[in-house]
Amino acid sequence: MLGDQLPFFEHLLLATDQLGSQIPSPACGWTWWEVEVRDQQSIYAINKATMETQTLPRRDAVVFRINVPLIFRSICRTIGWRWDYHEVRETEGLSRIAVDSLSPSVQLSIFYASGDLDASLAYLAAVSNKPCVIFRSSAGDLDANLQLMLQRMQSIELALPLCTELSDRGIVTLNDSGMQRLTDLRLQHGPRPEPKPQPQSLDVSPGTTWNSVQIHFIDYETIRVSVPGSSGIYHYTQLGMANSRNAKPVKQWQLLRTYADNQGVLTWRDSGAAQNVKKQTQELNKKLIAWLGIEGTPIEYDRSFKGYRTVFSINSDG
Repeated sequence: MLGDQLPFFEHLLLATDQLGSQIPSPACGWTWWEVEVRDQQSIYAINKATMETQTLPRRDAVVFRINVPLIFRSICRTIGWRWDYHEVRETEGLSRIAVDSLSPSVQLSIFYASGDLDASLAYLAAVSNKPCVIFRSSAGDLDANLQLMLQRMQSIELALPLCTELSDRGIVTLNDSGMQRLTDLRLQHGPRPEPKPQPQSLDVSPGTTWNSVQIHFIDYETIRVSVPGSSGIYHYTQLGMANSRNAKPVKQWQLLRTYADNQGVLTWRDSGAAQNVKKQTQELNKKLIAWLGIEGTPIEYDRSFKGYRTVFSINSDG
């Protein structure tokens, strides 16, 4: 039925030792021929309407099942969930997949119900009644009782056929619809952000250069920025360095902190130097230039030690 798309999906399938009782017609994928196994080497597909018979390679009669753990490992990697796969013995068809850590004290459990969704939800409501995400394999509409139960648990269900997609590399990810529902749940149950200092006006005079800028990390989320004649305290969200999906710091903010910890110098030997440090430094340069409006390059490549050096002064409290 997949036809030419089979190679794109095949890594998500696992062959079993079973043979199917029917296969799609060679001419039309929506009609079916019966499979007759006379012995392990003699397998036939038979059109019962016309009694046409074709020899069938064993591979074409093998039953495949979906590689569910691989699908969820892929989703975990793209979203940042902590993998924690195990079957829930008390309820048939229910597995715990992962944990979504919203904070050190707030976590969402991720489940997969391959069996009776009613029984799975009833069990989860009885043992904890904590908010969770529960995936299901079917895409049918939920009845009113299931919807009410999810509302009471302040949880969401995600149907795999409706909320996932394959990237151009064959990686399973949440699509926009699934990601939006997850983001809404995270915002609903995540820790309330503490009030942050209001931005102070930073007066950057014309002609200001990067070597006159000073950046000091007060804590992991806040910096003091000083230019000649002006300074201010800023949260990473005020610098445009927050992830729009979960409000966590983006990689460029983490990289800026790494520069601070290394007194403005970063080489391939430093612990914070990832393989994509060149690309991330370029993105960080763009954000700093857009924010302060100072011409020139804030972070330059230094050939003398084959690494990057900030033109501005940067440090942290350690």
